[in-house]
Amino acid sequence: MYKRFHFLLSARLAWQDLKSEPILSLCLVLGIVAVLAPLIVIAGLRSGVLTSIRQTLLEDPHAREIVNVSNRSFSNEVLNSLRNRKDVQFLAPRTRTLAASLFMEKANDPGSGRHITIIPTAKGDPLLTDITPSIINNNEIILSSSAANHLHLKKGDEITAYLNRILKGEKQQTRFTLKIIGIAPSSITDQDSAFVTLSLAVGIESYQDGVMSWPNTLQELVLPSHTVYSGFRLYTHNLAEIPKIDADLRQSGIDIVSRAGDVSGLLSLDYRLSLLFICVAALGGLGLCISLGAGLWANTERKRKSLALLRFNGFSAVDLMIFPVIQGAVLVCLGVIISLGAAVGAGQLINYLFNTVLPQGHALFLLNIWIILGSFILTLTGGIIVSLLSGNRAARIQPWEGITAL
Repeated sequence: MYKRFHFLLSARLAWQDLKSEPILSLCLVLGIVAVLAPLIVIAGLRSGVLTSIRQTLLEDPHAREIVNVSNRSFSNEVLNSLRNRKDVQFLAPRTRTLAASLFMEKANDPGSGRHITIIPTAKGDPLLTDITPSIINNNEIILSSSAANHLHLKKGDEITAYLNRILKGEKQQTRFTLKIIGIAPSSITDQDSAFVTLSLAVGIESYQDGVMSWPNTLQELVLPSHTVYSGFRLYTHNLAEIPKIDADLRQSGIDIVSRAGDVSGLLSLDYRLSLLFICVAALGGLGLCISLGAGLWANTERKRKSLALLRFNGFSAVDLMIFPVIQGAVLVCLGVIISLGAAVGAGQLINYLFNTVLPQGHALFLLNIWIILGSFILTLTGGIIVSLLSGNRAARIQPWEGITAL
């Protein structure tokens, strides 16, 4: 026998039924809000705390940096194998500590100089991405803000460098001029230092060791094919890669300094807060589903005779099943909207109360799109599931139950 379905009519009747009992509908919505709003606040606090910690680490340019502690001998092959790792974004060799210093003074201002530590760099250096894309020539440097302030220099100025050595008992000195193409802020380094090309750094070391004579121009400085470096500094792509490469380097016997401890603490905190939130959300979600399911079930039982009359007038079991499902979906949507509004209000109050104890630009409560979508999808899914239970009860109502009610 052919059966007609009345989906749209069932949905319209379900909506009219909710409107006819506004107090009951409001109570069901507030039951959802009472459970869901605190869960959204907890999720926002978790997101804000972790984001704040990540920002604190990411704002430090050395957060993804790993450097070796003591001078060792690293060949090009060893450093290249390390540079080619998938978790390494950038690696710059370092020269010997005692050979990584130059006496510099402002051009045409004798007596104003000081010793500056030189740091080899190259294109793609994460420390210098906001300053300049790369150091192009051997006669160009990026000076730290500390050194620039002491020497009263700025970008575009020239600085004179003096290089001394003792060869065969004779004291020798050479000097050359460098152009400042950038000033590194104190967040990158608070020491008197200068970023130079690797060719210049190796040339300074080789000259002081008596291996080579100083060339007529800095452009003549080239890297030897079999250079041995005393150290390196490398950077990972992201914070999560630091603990793994830190452990690998230590296991290979290389003494290093990194922020692996801070990053491991952040990852552990993220994991533990996620577990805590899942437990709280599971309990809250269970309570929400029970509360909504009990309300819809009670409403189905209370309107049992009315639903039976609909069956008697040609409505199918599927039509009656849609009845509580539509109501549950409407109640859930209203509950989510009100919960999000309440959570945003509470979050803004929390951020205001803690505004004076948090760094500028950081928030204790942060509501992102994933929390909003997750709240809506999970709550709607749970609401539909418990609505289907009530719908199944409604679908089993027989037409004759409405006749006996007449």
